[in-house]
Amino acid sequence: MKTILGACMLCVLITSPALSELTTADLDKIRLLIHEENKAIKADIANVKNELSWIRGRIEGMEKRFDNVDKRFDSVDKRFDSVDKQITHTANLSYGLIALIVVAVGIPQIIVVWRSSRDSTLERRIEELVRQT
Repeated sequence: MKTILGACMLCVLITSPALSELTTADLDKIRLLIHEENKAIKADIANVKNELSWIRGRIEGMEKRFDNVDKRFDSVDKRFDSVDKQITHTANLSYGLIALIVVAVGIPQIIVVWRSSRDSTLERRIEELVRQT
């Protein structure tokens, strides 16, 4: 029982400072600490804002550079389109010339074959007629 009573008194003694109220001097000290911390935080916020505006300026500069690079690539794309059209035109012209050569060589060959087959049929008829007579 003595130990329980001693433990209770010990708890009361330990918790008694927690029941005390803050004085105005304590509140003023707390306000002063908060005010000093707020000044430091406001200074940090101002620095962050300055750095943010500097970063935004750098980003705008980079965007302008990228726009210039995009314009340069647009001109290169136009040149590539022009070259592509020239290559396509040259390829089509080559296809046309190949077709012309095939026609120029092929048609006379077909005519020669047709005539030779016609001549051979005529020669056979002549030979048949010679044999009959």
